[in-house]
This record gives sequence, C-alpha cells and structure tokens, in this order.
Amino acid sequence: MISQSLTLAWRSLIPMKNSPGQLIGLLMQPVFMIVVFVYLFGGSGGDRAGAVLYMLPGVLTQVALIATISTGMNLATDIDNGVFDRFRTMPIARAAPLAGRILADLTTLMLTIAMSLLIGYVVGFRVQTGPLEALAAVGLIVLFAFALSWGSAYLGLVIKSVTTMQSMATAVLLPLTFGSSAFIPATDMPGWLQWWMGVNPVSHLASALRGLMVGGLRAGDVWISLGWTAVIAAVFVPLALRAYSRRVS
Repeated sequence: MISQSLTLAWRSLIPMKNSPGQLIGLLMQPVFMIVVFVYLFGGSGGDRAGAVLYMLPGVLTQVALIATISTGMNLATDIDNGVFDRFRTMPIARAAPLAGRILADLTTLMLTIAMSLLIGYVVGFRVQTGPLEALAAVGLIVLFAFALSWGSAYLGLVIKSVTTMQSMATAVLLPLTFGSSAFIPATDMPGWLQWWMGVNPVSHLASALRGLMVGGLRAGDVWISLGWTAVIAAVFVPLALRAYSRRVS
C-alpha cells in the first residue's frame, strides 16, 4: 500500500506542472502573510526585528493549518469528477487514493514552509537555537498538519459541496489561529481572551515552534501539541477512512 500511495501522491502533484498559477499562488501565500503581519502589524511598534522573531513562527503555524483545507477540497473534487471510481476498478489498496491525496498535500505544505523560512530569512529572521531544534520545529508542524489533514479529508468526504466544505473549515481554523498567541502575546489581551488563548492548541503549537527556533522553549508546549496531534489523528483517521469507504463503495 505504501508504494501505491506514493504513486498516487505523485499523480496528484503532476497537474501542478501544467498549472503554474496554482504553484505560484501556493508559494506567494506566505509572502503576503509575512508582509501583512510583520511589516504592517509588527512594525507599528518600531521593533521590527523583534516582531520578525515573534511572528514568523506564527506565520508558519497559520500557513500550515490553512493549507490543510486543500486536502478536503481536492478530495471532494476528485470524487465528484469520478477519479476515485476509476481507482476502484484498479488492483490497489482501497485506502491508497486517500493516503496519496494527503501525502501530496503534505508535499505542497513542505514547499510553503520552505518558502516561509526563505522569506523570513530575507526580512531578517534567524534561527536562534540550532539545526536540530529547527528540524524538530518543522517536524512538529508537519505532524500537526498531517493529523489535521485527516479532519479536512473527513469534511471533504461527508460534505458534498466543495464551497461548503471550504467555508466550514475556514470558519473553524480562523478563530483558532487569530484567537491564539501566534501573533499577539496573550498578556496584551483582556482576561477572557487570555483564557481562550491559554487553552487554544494553536497557541501551544506556535509557542513550541517559537521556543524551538528562537529560544525559551517550554517542554509543556511541545507535549501539549503532540497530545493534540495524537487526539486529532485518533478521532479523524478512522472517521475519514469510514466516510471514504462509504463514498467509494
């Protein structure tokens, strides 16, 4: 099944070669976010260097989480176009097309992460810890996004309209990202919002990335992020597999 999933992941990536606009849009997304959050918002206080160090891990978090929406959208589009009906006639593992779709989207996620780090370097971001810690930060965000991709896949399988699926996923992710400490310290917020930021898993993920890349790591943020990753995967992997089995049966 692994080789079949990798083959189908490659099949999902090939169309990007014939649609350069899709790839350009994918790579430009972190550029726009860094410009908005670092230069427009972060630079207002005069400490642009400090804003870059604080906000780039938040940008990485938001880019990765929003990128997971494409998994459900692409999956729903493939099913509506009858692509999975053709896969069903082939001698491959039933879950291989689903796994291939998620692996393909993780590959594009890695491109956006690389682009975010490149633009971050251009605007002055430097890893303050070490290469192992930086790799651990990338691994953590990829793991979290991988788990969340299964949730996106589940929505894409149970909601027939691609537009509705995108709207629902965005309605869930935007409050999580903007209602977190990814871009603004919780201490600058009112009490009720500080409480929400404290329990928000995105806050812990952004803090873990910031600690691994900038310094001042709190091990609790890493463990909480890994715990949320395990919970999300444990809930949505079986749900997505069951919904996929029903859609293609």
